[in-house]
Amino acid sequence: MKAKSIEEAQSLAKSQSLETKYKDEAIHIIYCNKTEYFYVDRDGLIRLWEQLIGYYVNGVYTAEN
Repeated sequence: MKAKSIEEAQSLAKSQSLETKYKDEAIHIIYCNKTEYFYVDRDGLIRLWEQLIGYYVNGVYTAEN
């Protein structure tokens, strides 16, 4: 999923992480410098132009340092 703001991305990631089919899976929030959008996905693959912001597991947020 694609979001324009970090708040929108966090909301999408949290709601997806609370779904029973994604239990115990990390839902990553990734920022892409090229498109200037935040992406919410289960695949944490990061390319050179992207930055991992954090992730949700079972509704609990963990920030990347």
